[in-house]
Amino acid sequence: MCEKCEELDQKIAHVRRLAKAGLDELTLSRFAALIEEYERQKKALHPDN
Repeated sequence: MCEKCEELDQKIAHVRRLAKAGLDELTLSRFAALIEEYERQKKALHPDN
């Protein structure tokens, strides 16, 4: 895995930990959107995978 993907994976893990705090639905939906964006960035780095 490349360095950028590792960084994105760490960000995703961090957001998922924050989401477990039992926050309101708006915050949780923003966290979900952020995770989707990080996943999209990972796929853009390696489009052939």
